[in-house]
Amino acid sequence: MKRRLFLLAAVPLPALADAIAQIQQRLVSAPVQRGRFEQDKALAGFAKPLKSQGDYLLVRGKGLIWRTTAPFTSQLVLTRDRIAGGGGLQLDASKEPGIRVVTSLMLSLLDGDLGALQQAFDVQASVQGEKAWRAALRPKATALAQLFSRIELEGDRQLRRIVMTEAQGDTTTLRFDEQPRDPAAPSADEAKQLG
Repeated sequence: MKRRLFLLAAVPLPALADAIAQIQQRLVSAPVQRGRFEQDKALAGFAKPLKSQGDYLLVRGKGLIWRTTAPFTSQLVLTRDRIAGGGGLQLDASKEPGIRVVTSLMLSLLDGDLGALQQAFDVQASVQGEKAWRAALRPKATALAQLFSRIELEGDRQLRRIVMTEAQGDTTTLRFDEQPRDPAAPSADEAKQLG
């Protein structure tokens, strides 16, 4: 692993820009993305990771609906300006400016938008073969570095895996599958939630 990180860090800037451009070309930029996710959250001091799974809807320019189905049911809605969830959770960027940073980060990560992520992270990227790609992100700003030490992305036509290593050592791994080429448009209820 350390050797691979060294090799990524040694990529010259023109090659890095080329790799990022190739990744962006490979990624499907559909206005709607749907799929299933599995999440493992490894916490310091716990032998086994906490596992959850569910489905998501990402609507470009609108936001994300993240529905957990196991081990319990919950839902989180993220737009650029707010986070809403069960139990009356409502966080608004107009009242809490840090919310926009969190929502923009999560939407850019799930959309695989490396161009947007380069504003907040040092990005190292590489392409493997005809389809596969990887990117490693290290926070530039102190505020983000207090949250994350590293984020890794992997994919092909779509984002398939995110590994977020938090500053205190906890790690969240997200795996995505069942991502149809032609996902259904948002339902009236989903559109309302993202509105």
